[in-house]
Amino acid sequence: MMGSKGGSLVNRFFGTFISGTGEIVEGILRQRLKDLRILALLDGAVEFETAVPYSDLNLFCFHNLFWVLHKKEAPAEEPLDGYLRELLGAKADWSEAGKNSPKIKSFRLVTSRQNQLVSVDPALRGSMEQKLSRLSGLRVDRSRPDTEFWVLSRSEGVFYFLKRLSRHMAYDKLLDPGELHPELAYMMCWLTAPKHTDVVLDPFCGYGAIPLQRARRFPFTKLYVFDNAEEPLARTREKLPRKNPAILVERHDALALGEVLPPESVDAVITDPPWGMFQEVGMELGEFYRRMIRELELLLRPGGKLVLLTARGEELSEALETAPALALQRKYHILVSGKKSGLYLLEKA
Repeated sequence: MMGSKGGSLVNRFFGTFISGTGEIVEGILRQRLKDLRILALLDGAVEFETAVPYSDLNLFCFHNLFWVLHKKEAPAEEPLDGYLRELLGAKADWSEAGKNSPKIKSFRLVTSRQNQLVSVDPALRGSMEQKLSRLSGLRVDRSRPDTEFWVLSRSEGVFYFLKRLSRHMAYDKLLDPGELHPELAYMMCWLTAPKHTDVVLDPFCGYGAIPLQRARRFPFTKLYVFDNAEEPLARTREKLPRKNPAILVERHDALALGEVLPPESVDAVITDPPWGMFQEVGMELGEFYRRMIRELELLLRPGGKLVLLTARGEELSEALETAPALALQRKYHILVSGKKSGLYLLEKA
């Protein structure tokens, strides 16, 4: 909905993100939007207001962003059909439904209940589609539309009518196997509180998701991009800026980084080490983590930050007992490709 707040227009958005990262998303929003007003912080979603238009938001932590056309608080068990009937006669922000780029010609209506797509009464769907088509000037295309309108209910007891603003990428076609999603890599980079003077290291770069976000979105003075496998390194070289002397992409063993970099020479380590599931590490995983943590502890400057993603929390916790200088600041419980994982923020004392 659009309203007036202190004489300026207010834009109301609904953004979806990785479940468990709400604290991170809130921090990013508050840093980015000085006039921010958070209306609802849900599991994997946030509703917020700002005078900043969508074209200037530049928020890379979201899967998708929507415009809020209508909102209603009601018991979660209330049928979605009832909300659709209400919408057909409600004073929703229908004028916003018609504000579309000339490239947008078609739409489809998506109905969701507690993050699961559900069917609704066909006659209700048809009536809603007809009204949307009439007010937006768009034609219905249920297979390959240019945009979408969402009617959804949440377990928190809130119903939304939304207009989709972003186009979520088909990651299965665009990303390399096992490559982190850009939103997660972005949040991992943000957690280090980036500065222009930072020397940054990713010793397990894989296909380059983390260094790509750091290079594109955040400042640094030097970016070390290492892995011990040549195939993913070759793909990473293709993705990163090729003529930037501040970015070094090389093949190195993460357990012998002391032979490559001086002690206490790195400000931030951001990485996704092997989980011992799809990649052999040549030793017992607990020993691998202990040796890895010792190397990273030596490389980090005092006050330096380590952001690490793993599903092997037990092995990591045991490894951290051997590195007393590394203090755990935050741990976020998240899902990565359906796997329970931990996102850790540590700082060297």
